[in-house]
Amino acid sequence: MDSMLFTFLISNLHTVVLLVPAVFLVWVFYKLFVPPKINDGGVPHIPAYKTLYWTFKSSPSRLDLCNRVDLPALEKTGLVRSWLWGRWMYKTNNAEYARQLFLKTSTFEKIEMHNLIPYVFRAVAAGGNLMTENGDHFKAHRTIVGPAFRRAWPASTFRSHLFKLERLIRTQSMSTDVLHVCRRATLDILGQIIMGIDFGALDYVDGELLEICWDVVEAGIAPLYLVFPILDKYPLGKRAKSFANLKKFHRFIESTIEAKRKEITMRGELCDSERNNADLLTLMIEAHEHTKKHGAYDENGKLLPSMTQEELRNNTIIFFVAGHDATAYGLSHMVMELALNPNIQQKARERVLNVLGDDPSSFPTDEQLAELADLDMIVKESLRKNSVVSDIRRVLTEPVNLGPYTLPKGAWVMVDLWAMQNNPAYYPEPNKFDPSRFADQTKDGGSDNKYSSEGSKTYPRTPFSWAPFSEGSRKCIGNKFALLTQRIVLVMLVHRFTWSLPDGSPFLTRPLTTTSGLISPIDLKIDFIPRHKSPAWA
Repeated sequence: MDSMLFTFLISNLHTVVLLVPAVFLVWVFYKLFVPPKINDGGVPHIPAYKTLYWTFKSSPSRLDLCNRVDLPALEKTGLVRSWLWGRWMYKTNNAEYARQLFLKTSTFEKIEMHNLIPYVFRAVAAGGNLMTENGDHFKAHRTIVGPAFRRAWPASTFRSHLFKLERLIRTQSMSTDVLHVCRRATLDILGQIIMGIDFGALDYVDGELLEICWDVVEAGIAPLYLVFPILDKYPLGKRAKSFANLKKFHRFIESTIEAKRKEITMRGELCDSERNNADLLTLMIEAHEHTKKHGAYDENGKLLPSMTQEELRNNTIIFFVAGHDATAYGLSHMVMELALNPNIQQKARERVLNVLGDDPSSFPTDEQLAELADLDMIVKESLRKNSVVSDIRRVLTEPVNLGPYTLPKGAWVMVDLWAMQNNPAYYPEPNKFDPSRFADQTKDGGSDNKYSSEGSKTYPRTPFSWAPFSEGSRKCIGNKFALLTQRIVLVMLVHRFTWSLPDGSPFLTRPLTTTSGLISPIDLKIDFIPRHKSPAWA
């Protein structure tokens, strides 16, 4: 019998050679796309092929993925299992479930990618930092980073950059690529505020450093590698070049830190006026030096781990890269919404002209910018409809009950911000751009104040149903800066320009965007018309 089997295998060797890998691939795909059986009370799942199809289709749209896949699946239960990041995880758009994830930080911990899958590009880029650590390590990061962010940014900080942005838009010969100009603006603004460096992006001083910056940012949000992170273990071609550029970017940040540390050592402790005008990196280095000498302690007096040089670099990178792109994407979405809603754009313009006047060189003072705080309604509504962050993810340190379901320890849970902030149960007519939803709000999210919508009855905002910056103690530390940046750019744009979508733009009917990670518009073109013949920079 054995000899007969051996003879059969030899005579059909080519068939066996083809069959074995085919069986292996079937087994791999089964393990990937069929959710494992878990005693969680019967949480339904979204077939993986649906998520993959709407993620990688030729004309991608996060809104399509939300409306066609996520919202229908979540409608009854508010909780499903979904295949993302190469694994099955739980997804929710229920604000009460989100509240638990945001506030119970010891149960819903940050997913430490740098420890779990350290070869992934984003983990290599920024490793352990304020956004990724838990427990005492998170608190240690916060003692360094917190003081740097507890400050105000005067309007004058943005002045030269926004005049350059105006010039750049005016000199566009055809429809303006909005994301392109917004990324150049935020690169220069964040470069100055975080590191005190002018990258010259708005001056088109292109060079190797700018090329490296663009590549590092884009590589960190490439959809293919977000969905299949294992590919980063063996980078090839363009991906290998991105990893090489990342090493150069690390060296640039490290040399900047070293130069600033020497400046601080030679100059001595900053006085109050110097501290108020210092960049964030200088303030972080100062706080780092203080904790090296005196230690860092939590609220109970417990000594915290000391931040390493590498972790200081990591925090600088995460604020610069994430802040730069997230702000640029948020601005681009807002410009798109106001192009689609010219009546709201005009109301914002009239509001600004009433405060600033119509001199072409006008630029808001701090007092005027504060007076225009109601423009944040436009910013917040844009962030509701088009959250830059697609979701907030956590891992369970113990079993958790969410409604009738019991999720096991070690499970990954995510709040799908698009599915929650476009949930008609919380926001009637979610596809309508209606800034008045936030008219009576007094704080950023988590508020149960009532607000009114034009032409509709007053209805309550559900707590935690708006969370583009997350919520609780792990809320994005740069949220106030992001809102301020969008407000002041909005003021400048409506004062200097009117704008609309060009004929034939796909955004007239549906937005084309990336579908995972940070959500950005794809090939968004805008026709800007200057309101003044003589520009401010002439």
